[in-house]
Amino acid sequence: MKLKIVLILLLSAGGGFWFYQNRPTSSAASTNQKTERKILFYQSSMHPWIKSDKPGKCPICGMNLVPMYEGDAMATGDTNLVALNADSVSVIHVQTETVQRRAVTHTIHVIGRIQKNSATAAWFVFDIYERDLPWIRTGQKLDVTLPAVPDRVYHAQIRQYSTEAFADRNLDDMSDSTKIRAEILNSPVVVPGFEDKAYFNNLHAESHIVAATPEVLAVPRSAVISRGTGPLIYLEKSPGYYTPKAIRLGRVGDEYAEVLAGLDNGDQVVINGNLLIDAEAQLTNGK
Repeated sequence: MKLKIVLILLLSAGGGFWFYQNRPTSSAASTNQKTERKILFYQSSMHPWIKSDKPGKCPICGMNLVPMYEGDAMATGDTNLVALNADSVSVIHVQTETVQRRAVTHTIHVIGRIQKNSATAAWFVFDIYERDLPWIRTGQKLDVTLPAVPDRVYHAQIRQYSTEAFADRNLDDMSDSTKIRAEILNSPVVVPGFEDKAYFNNLHAESHIVAATPEVLAVPRSAVISRGTGPLIYLEKSPGYYTPKAIRLGRVGDEYAEVLAGLDNGDQVVINGNLLIDAEAQLTNGK
């Protein structure tokens, strides 16, 4: 009886072993073998321009080089395409933003003098540089402050019709600037303690002009790179894949710049990490 039990156990164990050895391969394992990607090279996550054909460490930061795999985006034929793996994207903090239409605002700090100060009128005359002329227009209102009158704000307006032209036609050759005249609306400018006894001229004054465009196609200023050959940005073609694009800019505001050519509404541009991506592109292409 004992011999029969031993034989049954041995046969059962042998059958189980045979089933284990000859079991069909799981679909998951088969899929992994089929989808195993080819490693193109190894790259530093912190310094993506560091590459090697074998595993190792980055000579700059000492981090392990990570494998870069052959991907679908690499088959686009775009020789300028920069590919970063997920670790590299995370380490260099790549961020993107969607290009869209918006008002572009710009703040100009101007310094000038109070002139022709009288009981009936006064002018705030200030210098404006050539690059800021596209932001200046007649009818523009501004608040003017003076060190000599610290407790008061004067309101002024650039007027086209007046006793004197609102702007000098000839720019200064040395400074590339011209003078703009804004009429003080709540004149005269009175220094405390003097009241109507003296209306001082050439008092120092300043203002912050806040100008805005109508809605235009705009790109964040942080997305724009200049190599000296004109502005360019990096487009995100797909996650981890970026390509440079030359653009033409119009008015440049505080945070955004007007795009005249090179981008479309809805394009995804890199706003952080683009300098490192550009360094990688230049090293890769030998530029």
